[in-house]
Amino acid sequence: MDAKQLESIIKLKEARVGVFGLGYVGLPLAVEIAKVGFKTTGADVDTNKIEMLAVGKNPLPDMKLDSAFEQLVITRRLDFSSPEAAAAKSDIKIICVPTPSLDKYPDLTFIRSVAKYIGKHVKRGDLIINESTVGPKMTRKILCSVIEAESGLEAGKDFFVVASPERIDPGNPISLTDIPKVVGGINKESTKLAVLFYSSFMKKVVPVSSLEAAEMVKMIENSFRALNIGFVNEVAKFCDVSKIDMHEIITTAATKPYGFMPHYPSIGVGGHCIPEDPYYLISSGEDVSVKFPILSLALNTNESMPYYVLYNLLNKCTEFDLKPEKTKVVIFGLAYKKNIRDTRLSPALIFHNLVQNEGFDVKVYDELFSKEELRGKSFSVFSPETDECHIAVIGCDHTHIVNLDFTKLKNLKFIMDGKNSLDKKHVPVFGIGGRILLPET
Repeated sequence: MDAKQLESIIKLKEARVGVFGLGYVGLPLAVEIAKVGFKTTGADVDTNKIEMLAVGKNPLPDMKLDSAFEQLVITRRLDFSSPEAAAAKSDIKIICVPTPSLDKYPDLTFIRSVAKYIGKHVKRGDLIINESTVGPKMTRKILCSVIEAESGLEAGKDFFVVASPERIDPGNPISLTDIPKVVGGINKESTKLAVLFYSSFMKKVVPVSSLEAAEMVKMIENSFRALNIGFVNEVAKFCDVSKIDMHEIITTAATKPYGFMPHYPSIGVGGHCIPEDPYYLISSGEDVSVKFPILSLALNTNESMPYYVLYNLLNKCTEFDLKPEKTKVVIFGLAYKKNIRDTRLSPALIFHNLVQNEGFDVKVYDELFSKEELRGKSFSVFSPETDECHIAVIGCDHTHIVNLDFTKLKNLKFIMDGKNSLDKKHVPVFGIGGRILLPET
Protein backbone atom coordinates (compact mmCIF):
# COMPACT_ATOMS: atom_id res chain seq x y z
CA MET A 1 0.00 0.00 0.00
CA ASP A 2 1.26 3.50 -0.85
CA ALA A 3 0.27 6.96 0.39
CA LYS A 4 -2.55 7.35 -2.15
CA GLN A 5 -4.07 4.00 -1.22
CA LEU A 6 -3.92 4.78 2.51
CA GLU A 7 -5.39 8.22 1.84
CA SER A 8 -8.25 6.58 -0.04
CA ILE A 9 -9.18 4.11 2.71
CA ILE A 10 -8.95 6.86 5.33
CA LYS A 11 -11.41 8.97 3.36
CA LEU A 12 -13.74 5.97 3.00
CA LYS A 13 -13.21 5.08 6.69
CA GLU A 14 -12.10 1.63 5.61
CA ALA A 15 -8.70 1.91 7.31
CA ARG A 16 -8.43 -0.40 10.31
CA VAL A 17 -7.17 1.35 13.43
CA GLY A 18 -5.32 -0.12 16.40
CA VAL A 19 -4.96 1.84 19.64
CA PHE A 20 -2.20 0.52 21.88
CA GLY A 21 -2.65 1.32 25.58
CA LEU A 22 -6.16 1.70 27.00
CA GLY A 23 -5.72 4.17 29.83
CA TYR A 24 -6.96 7.72 30.23
CA VAL A 25 -5.62 8.62 26.78
CA GLY A 26 -6.08 5.53 24.64
CA LEU A 27 -9.53 4.35 25.67
CA PRO A 28 -11.50 7.56 25.02
CA LEU A 29 -9.49 8.05 21.83
CA ALA A 30 -10.46 4.57 20.59
CA VAL A 31 -14.13 5.37 21.28
CA GLU A 32 -13.99 8.64 19.33
CA ILE A 33 -12.31 6.95 16.35
CA ALA A 34 -14.88 4.14 16.28
CA LYS A 35 -17.76 6.65 16.60
CA VAL A 36 -16.98 8.20 13.22
CA GLY A 37 -16.95 4.84 11.46
CA PHE A 38 -13.44 3.35 11.60
CA LYS A 39 -13.20 -0.30 12.61
CA THR A 40 -11.09 0.09 15.75
CA THR A 41 -9.25 -2.39 17.95
CA GLY A 42 -8.07 -1.40 21.39
CA ALA A 43 -5.02 -3.26 22.68
CA ASP A 44 -3.57 -3.65 26.15
CA VAL A 45 -1.36 -6.12 28.01
CA ASP A 46 -3.81 -6.07 30.94
CA THR A 47 -6.00 -9.09 30.16
CA ASN A 48 -8.50 -8.23 32.90
CA LYS A 49 -9.04 -4.83 31.31
CA ILE A 50 -9.52 -6.42 27.89
CA GLU A 51 -12.09 -8.88 29.27
CA MET A 52 -14.10 -6.07 30.88
CA LEU A 53 -14.03 -3.92 27.77
CA ALA A 54 -15.05 -6.84 25.55
CA VAL A 55 -18.38 -7.07 27.38
CA GLY A 56 -18.93 -3.31 27.38
CA LYS A 57 -17.72 -2.54 30.90
CA ASN A 58 -15.57 0.51 31.62
CA PRO A 59 -12.45 -0.54 33.60
CA LEU A 60 -11.62 3.08 34.50
CA PRO A 61 -14.20 4.15 37.09
CA ASP A 62 -12.63 7.62 37.37
CA MET A 63 -13.40 8.39 33.73
CA LYS A 64 -16.82 8.59 32.12
CA LEU A 65 -16.84 7.15 28.61
CA ASP A 66 -18.97 8.43 25.75
CA SER A 67 -22.52 7.10 25.78
CA ALA A 68 -21.85 5.39 22.43
CA PHE A 69 -19.29 3.04 24.00
CA GLU A 70 -21.56 0.08 24.74
CA GLN A 71 -23.26 0.18 21.34
CA LEU A 72 -19.89 0.36 19.57
CA VAL A 73 -18.85 -2.81 21.40
CA ILE A 74 -22.13 -4.58 20.64
CA THR A 75 -21.87 -3.81 16.93
CA ARG A 76 -18.18 -4.81 16.90
CA ARG A 77 -17.22 -1.42 15.51
CA LEU A 78 -14.93 -1.32 18.55
CA ASP A 79 -13.26 -4.49 19.77
CA PHE A 80 -10.41 -5.34 22.08
CA SER A 81 -7.45 -7.64 21.81
CA SER A 82 -3.78 -8.25 22.58
CA PRO A 83 -1.15 -5.85 21.23
CA GLU A 84 0.18 -8.45 18.82
CA ALA A 85 -3.28 -9.23 17.40
CA ALA A 86 -4.07 -5.52 17.04
CA ALA A 87 -0.75 -4.90 15.30
CA ALA A 88 -1.45 -7.68 12.81
CA LYS A 89 -4.81 -6.37 11.64
CA SER A 90 -4.45 -2.59 11.70
CA ASP A 91 -3.42 -0.09 9.03
CA ILE A 92 -3.16 2.86 11.43
CA LYS A 93 -1.41 2.07 14.71
CA ILE A 94 -1.68 4.63 17.51
CA ILE A 95 0.58 4.31 20.55
CA CYS A 96 -0.84 5.60 23.85
CA VAL A 97 1.25 3.71 26.39
CA PRO A 98 2.62 5.26 29.60
CA THR A 99 6.07 6.88 29.64
CA PRO A 100 6.89 7.23 33.35
CA SER A 101 10.12 8.61 34.69
CA LEU A 102 12.62 6.50 36.57
CA ASP A 103 15.06 8.41 38.78
CA LYS A 104 14.16 11.55 36.80
CA TYR A 105 14.94 9.92 33.46
CA PRO A 106 12.27 8.80 30.97
CA ASP A 107 11.46 5.10 31.17
CA LEU A 108 10.59 4.09 27.60
CA THR A 109 10.10 0.40 28.37
CA PHE A 110 6.47 0.45 27.22
CA ILE A 111 7.35 2.31 24.01
CA ARG A 112 10.00 -0.28 23.17
CA SER A 113 7.64 -3.13 23.97
CA VAL A 114 4.79 -1.95 21.76
CA ALA A 115 7.26 -1.05 19.01
CA LYS A 116 8.37 -4.70 18.95
CA TYR A 117 4.78 -5.89 18.56
CA ILE A 118 4.24 -3.42 15.75
CA GLY A 119 7.58 -4.21 14.12
CA LYS A 120 6.62 -7.88 13.78
CA HIS A 121 3.45 -7.02 11.86
CA VAL A 122 3.96 -3.63 10.22
CA LYS A 123 3.09 -3.57 6.52
CA ARG A 124 4.24 -1.28 3.77
CA GLY A 125 1.99 1.76 3.83
CA ASP A 126 1.00 1.55 7.50
CA LEU A 127 0.72 4.77 9.50
CA ILE A 128 2.35 4.69 12.95
CA ILE A 129 1.31 7.49 15.34
CA ASN A 130 2.98 8.10 18.67
CA GLU A 131 0.69 9.87 21.17
CA SER A 132 2.82 8.84 24.16
CA THR A 133 4.82 11.67 25.69
CA VAL A 134 8.51 11.55 24.81
CA GLY A 135 11.32 14.06 24.55
CA PRO A 136 12.50 15.49 21.23
CA LYS A 137 14.04 12.89 18.88
CA MET A 138 12.72 9.91 20.86
CA THR A 139 10.04 8.89 18.33
CA ARG A 140 12.71 8.74 15.66
CA LYS A 141 15.48 7.36 17.86
CA ILE A 142 13.54 4.72 19.78
CA LEU A 143 10.20 3.94 18.15
CA CYS A 144 11.35 4.03 14.53
CA SER A 145 14.59 2.20 15.27
CA VAL A 146 12.90 -0.69 17.04
CA ILE A 147 10.23 -1.08 14.35
CA GLU A 148 12.89 -0.96 11.62
CA ALA A 149 15.01 -3.57 13.41
CA GLU A 150 12.04 -5.92 13.84
CA SER A 151 10.60 -5.48 10.35
CA GLY A 152 13.49 -4.79 8.03
CA LEU A 153 11.46 -1.87 6.65
CA GLU A 154 12.48 1.79 6.63
CA ALA A 155 10.54 4.50 8.44
CA GLY A 156 9.39 7.26 6.11
CA LYS A 157 9.97 5.10 3.07
CA ASP A 158 8.10 1.87 3.69
CA PHE A 159 5.76 3.06 6.45
CA PHE A 160 4.62 6.45 7.69
CA VAL A 161 5.42 7.86 11.14
CA VAL A 162 3.87 10.74 13.09
CA ALA A 163 4.29 12.22 16.56
CA SER A 164 1.08 13.64 18.04
CA PRO A 165 1.46 14.03 21.81
CA GLU A 166 -1.71 13.72 23.89
CA ARG A 167 -3.10 16.80 25.63
CA ILE A 168 -5.53 15.17 28.06
CA ASP A 169 -6.29 17.16 31.22
CA PRO A 170 -7.91 14.86 33.84
CA GLY A 171 -10.97 16.38 35.41
CA ASN A 172 -11.35 19.03 32.72
CA PRO A 173 -14.82 18.79 31.12
CA ILE A 174 -13.57 19.89 27.70
CA SER A 175 -14.21 17.21 25.08
CA LEU A 176 -11.24 15.33 23.64
CA THR A 177 -12.34 16.34 20.15
CA ASP A 178 -12.30 20.04 21.10
CA ILE A 179 -8.59 20.01 21.99
CA PRO A 180 -6.49 21.10 18.97
CA LYS A 181 -4.45 18.13 17.72
CA VAL A 182 -0.77 18.69 16.96
CA VAL A 183 0.76 16.39 14.35
CA GLY A 184 4.28 16.25 12.96
CA GLY A 185 5.51 13.57 10.59
CA ILE A 186 8.80 12.02 9.61
CA ASN A 187 8.05 13.42 6.14
CA LYS A 188 5.35 15.47 4.42
CA GLU A 189 3.36 12.42 3.35
CA SER A 190 3.16 11.19 6.96
CA THR A 191 1.94 14.57 8.20
CA LYS A 192 -0.63 14.86 5.40
CA LEU A 193 -2.08 11.42 6.16
CA ALA A 194 -2.27 12.12 9.88
CA VAL A 195 -4.01 15.46 9.28
CA LEU A 196 -6.55 13.70 7.07
CA PHE A 197 -7.15 10.98 9.66
CA TYR A 198 -7.46 13.20 12.73
CA SER A 199 -9.60 15.73 10.85
CA SER A 200 -12.29 13.06 10.57
CA PHE A 201 -13.06 13.36 14.29
CA MET A 202 -11.06 16.27 15.75
CA LYS A 203 -12.37 19.82 15.33
CA LYS A 204 -8.93 21.32 14.72
CA VAL A 205 -5.65 19.75 13.60
CA VAL A 206 -2.41 21.71 13.76
CA PRO A 207 0.39 20.36 11.56
CA VAL A 208 4.02 21.12 12.40
CA SER A 209 7.20 20.58 10.44
CA SER A 210 8.63 17.41 11.96
CA LEU A 211 8.46 14.66 14.56
CA GLU A 212 10.73 16.69 16.79
CA ALA A 213 8.60 19.82 16.51
CA ALA A 214 5.51 17.92 17.67
CA GLU A 215 7.41 16.35 20.55
CA MET A 216 8.80 19.74 21.56
CA VAL A 217 5.34 21.30 21.68
CA LYS A 218 4.41 18.97 24.54
CA MET A 219 7.70 19.67 26.30
CA ILE A 220 7.30 23.44 26.22
CA GLU A 221 3.63 23.28 27.30
CA ASN A 222 4.32 21.35 30.49
CA SER A 223 7.71 22.91 31.19
CA PHE A 224 6.10 26.34 30.98
CA ARG A 225 3.67 25.28 33.70
CA ALA A 226 6.42 23.76 35.85
CA LEU A 227 8.58 26.88 35.56
CA ASN A 228 5.82 29.28 36.54
CA ILE A 229 4.61 27.12 39.41
CA GLY A 230 8.19 26.89 40.63
CA PHE A 231 8.47 30.66 40.56
CA VAL A 232 5.27 31.25 42.55
CA ASN A 233 6.37 28.61 45.06
CA GLU A 234 9.62 30.54 45.54
CA VAL A 235 7.70 33.79 45.97
CA ALA A 236 5.35 32.06 48.41
CA LYS A 237 8.25 31.35 50.74
CA PHE A 238 9.21 35.02 50.63
CA CYS A 239 5.63 36.08 51.31
CA ASP A 240 5.43 33.74 54.29
CA VAL A 241 8.44 35.42 55.89
CA SER A 242 7.30 38.91 54.87
CA LYS A 243 3.69 38.33 55.97
CA ILE A 244 2.28 39.34 52.60
CA ASP A 245 -0.81 37.44 51.42
CA MET A 246 0.30 36.02 48.09
CA HIS A 247 -3.23 34.86 47.27
CA GLU A 248 -4.32 38.49 47.32
CA ILE A 249 -1.33 39.51 45.20
CA ILE A 250 -1.96 36.90 42.51
CA THR A 251 -5.69 37.54 42.23
CA THR A 252 -5.03 41.26 41.97
CA ALA A 253 -2.25 40.86 39.40
CA ALA A 254 -4.63 38.72 37.35
CA THR A 255 -6.85 41.76 36.83
CA LYS A 256 -4.26 43.04 34.38
CA PRO A 257 -5.74 42.29 30.94
CA TYR A 258 -2.42 41.32 29.33
CA GLY A 259 1.05 40.02 30.13
CA PHE A 260 0.17 37.97 33.23
CA MET A 261 -1.07 34.42 33.69
CA PRO A 262 -1.97 33.40 37.25
CA HIS A 263 -0.23 30.39 38.79
CA TYR A 264 -0.69 29.43 42.41
CA PRO A 265 1.56 28.00 45.14
CA SER A 266 0.51 24.79 46.85
CA ILE A 267 1.58 21.80 48.87
CA GLY A 268 3.08 20.37 45.68
CA VAL A 269 2.55 19.38 42.04
CA GLY A 270 1.22 15.94 41.13
CA GLY A 271 0.01 13.94 38.20
CA HIS A 272 2.05 12.62 35.33
CA CYS A 273 2.65 15.66 33.14
CA ILE A 274 4.02 18.64 35.05
CA PRO A 275 6.27 16.80 37.54
CA GLU A 276 7.69 14.36 34.98
CA ASP A 277 7.56 15.64 31.40
CA PRO A 278 10.13 18.44 31.92
CA TYR A 279 12.66 15.77 32.85
CA TYR A 280 12.25 14.33 29.35
CA LEU A 281 13.35 17.69 27.99
CA ILE A 282 16.29 17.85 30.39
CA SER A 283 17.28 14.32 29.36
CA SER A 284 17.09 15.23 25.68
CA GLY A 285 19.27 18.23 26.41
CA GLU A 286 21.95 15.99 27.88
CA ASP A 287 22.14 14.16 24.55
CA VAL A 288 23.24 17.37 22.84
CA SER A 289 25.15 18.91 25.78
CA VAL A 290 22.51 21.55 26.52
CA LYS A 291 21.46 22.18 30.12
CA PHE A 292 18.24 23.60 31.51
CA PRO A 293 19.34 25.09 34.85
CA ILE A 294 16.27 27.30 35.35
CA LEU A 295 13.88 24.44 34.62
CA SER A 296 15.83 22.12 36.92
CA LEU A 297 15.66 24.63 39.76
CA ALA A 298 11.92 25.10 39.27
CA LEU A 299 11.36 21.35 39.46
CA ASN A 300 13.44 21.15 42.63
CA THR A 301 11.39 23.95 44.17
CA ASN A 302 8.13 22.20 43.30
CA GLU A 303 9.38 18.95 44.75
CA SER A 304 10.36 20.73 47.96
CA MET A 305 6.85 21.97 48.76
CA PRO A 306 5.58 19.00 50.81
CA TYR A 307 8.73 19.32 52.93
CA TYR A 308 8.19 23.08 53.22
CA VAL A 309 4.62 22.61 54.43
CA LEU A 310 5.88 20.03 56.93
CA TYR A 311 8.42 22.59 58.20
CA ASN A 312 5.61 25.11 58.68
CA LEU A 313 3.43 22.55 60.42
CA LEU A 314 6.19 21.64 62.87
CA ASN A 315 6.74 25.33 63.66
CA LYS A 316 3.03 25.77 64.33
CA CYS A 317 3.06 22.72 66.58
CA THR A 318 5.75 24.41 68.66
CA GLU A 319 3.62 27.58 68.89
CA PHE A 320 0.56 25.59 69.94
CA ASP A 321 2.56 23.31 72.26
CA LEU A 322 1.58 20.16 70.36
CA LYS A 323 3.80 17.08 70.62
CA PRO A 324 3.79 14.78 67.56
CA GLU A 325 3.21 11.61 69.56
CA LYS A 326 0.10 13.15 71.14
CA THR A 327 -1.23 14.97 68.08
CA LYS A 328 -3.79 13.69 65.59
CA VAL A 329 -3.36 14.93 62.02
CA VAL A 330 -5.90 14.38 59.25
CA ILE A 331 -5.05 14.79 55.56
CA PHE A 332 -8.15 16.02 53.69
CA GLY A 333 -8.00 15.11 50.00
CA LEU A 334 -5.59 12.56 48.52
CA ALA A 335 -5.68 13.18 44.77
CA TYR A 336 -3.27 15.50 43.00
CA LYS A 337 -6.07 17.57 41.51
CA LYS A 338 -9.50 18.87 42.45
CA ASN A 339 -12.51 16.54 42.11
CA ILE A 340 -10.72 13.57 40.55
CA ARG A 341 -9.47 10.28 42.01
CA ASP A 342 -6.07 10.28 40.33
CA THR A 343 -3.33 9.99 42.98
CA ARG A 344 -0.30 9.73 40.69
CA LEU A 345 2.61 11.54 42.36
CA SER A 346 0.07 13.23 44.64
CA PRO A 347 1.79 15.68 47.04
CA ALA A 348 -0.90 14.85 49.62
CA LEU A 349 0.38 11.27 49.73
CA ILE A 350 3.98 12.44 49.98
CA PHE A 351 2.99 14.73 52.84
CA HIS A 352 1.10 11.92 54.56
CA ASN A 353 4.27 9.85 54.69
CA LEU A 354 6.37 12.78 55.89
CA VAL A 355 4.01 13.56 58.78
CA GLN A 356 3.73 9.91 59.70
CA ASN A 357 7.52 9.63 59.80
CA GLU A 358 7.57 12.51 62.31
CA GLY A 359 5.57 10.40 64.73
CA PHE A 360 2.12 11.98 64.34
CA ASP A 361 -1.06 9.92 64.47
CA VAL A 362 -2.21 10.39 60.86
CA LYS A 363 -5.55 9.63 59.23
CA VAL A 364 -7.06 10.51 55.86
CA TYR A 365 -10.41 11.77 54.62
CA ASP A 366 -11.57 11.79 51.01
CA GLU A 367 -15.16 11.05 49.98
CA LEU A 368 -14.07 10.22 46.42
CA PHE A 369 -12.72 6.94 47.79
CA SER A 370 -14.63 4.34 49.78
CA LYS A 371 -13.39 3.49 53.25
CA GLU A 372 -12.60 0.00 51.98
CA GLU A 373 -10.42 1.44 49.21
CA LEU A 374 -8.53 3.63 51.64
CA ARG A 375 -8.01 0.85 54.16
CA GLY A 376 -6.87 -1.38 51.29
CA LYS A 377 -4.11 1.15 50.67
CA SER A 378 -3.09 0.90 54.35
CA PHE A 379 -4.53 4.29 55.36
CA SER A 380 -6.21 4.96 58.67
CA VAL A 381 -9.59 6.45 57.81
CA PHE A 382 -10.93 9.51 59.63
CA SER A 383 -14.54 9.69 60.76
CA PRO A 384 -15.66 13.34 61.29
CA GLU A 385 -18.49 12.25 63.55
CA THR A 386 -16.42 10.35 66.11
CA ASP A 387 -12.66 10.92 65.69
CA GLU A 388 -10.48 13.69 67.07
CA CYS A 389 -8.54 15.97 64.75
CA HIS A 390 -6.01 18.37 66.20
CA ILE A 391 -4.55 19.51 62.87
CA ALA A 392 -6.39 19.45 59.54
CA VAL A 393 -4.24 19.54 56.41
CA ILE A 394 -5.86 20.37 53.06
CA GLY A 395 -4.01 18.13 50.63
CA CYS A 396 -6.47 18.58 47.78
CA ASP A 397 -9.24 21.13 47.32
CA HIS A 398 -12.10 18.82 46.36
CA THR A 399 -15.45 20.57 46.48
CA HIS A 400 -16.68 18.32 49.28
CA ILE A 401 -13.64 19.27 51.36
CA VAL A 402 -13.85 23.02 50.77
CA ASN A 403 -17.51 22.83 51.77
CA LEU A 404 -16.85 20.71 54.86
CA ASP A 405 -17.97 22.20 58.17
CA PHE A 406 -14.68 22.16 60.05
CA THR A 407 -16.36 23.67 63.11
CA LYS A 408 -17.74 20.23 63.91
CA LEU A 409 -14.33 18.55 64.19
CA LYS A 410 -13.37 17.56 67.71
CA ASN A 411 -10.51 19.48 69.33
CA LEU A 412 -9.30 21.11 66.12
CA LYS A 413 -6.44 23.54 66.87
CA PHE A 414 -5.54 24.83 63.41
CA ILE A 415 -5.71 24.10 59.69
CA MET A 416 -2.78 23.89 57.28
CA ASP A 417 -4.35 24.81 53.95
CA GLY A 418 -2.06 23.34 51.31
CA LYS A 419 -4.25 24.71 48.52
CA ASN A 420 -5.19 28.17 49.88
CA SER A 421 -8.78 27.08 49.35
CA LEU A 422 -10.56 27.88 52.62
CA ASP A 423 -12.30 30.94 53.98
CA LYS A 424 -12.18 32.01 57.63
CA LYS A 425 -12.93 29.28 60.16
CA HIS A 426 -13.28 29.10 63.93
CA VAL A 427 -9.61 28.12 64.21
CA PRO A 428 -6.53 29.69 62.59
CA VAL A 429 -5.99 28.74 58.96
CA PHE A 430 -2.40 28.85 57.72
CA GLY A 431 -2.05 28.80 53.96
CA ILE A 432 0.97 29.07 51.71
CA GLY A 433 2.49 32.43 50.84
CA GLY A 434 1.61 34.57 53.83
CA ARG A 435 -2.06 33.57 53.82
CA ILE A 436 -3.30 33.54 57.42
CA LEU A 437 -6.99 33.51 58.30
CA LEU A 438 -7.70 34.06 61.96
CA PRO A 439 -11.02 33.49 63.73
CA GLU A 440 -13.29 36.47 63.94
CA THR A 441 -13.55 37.85 67.47
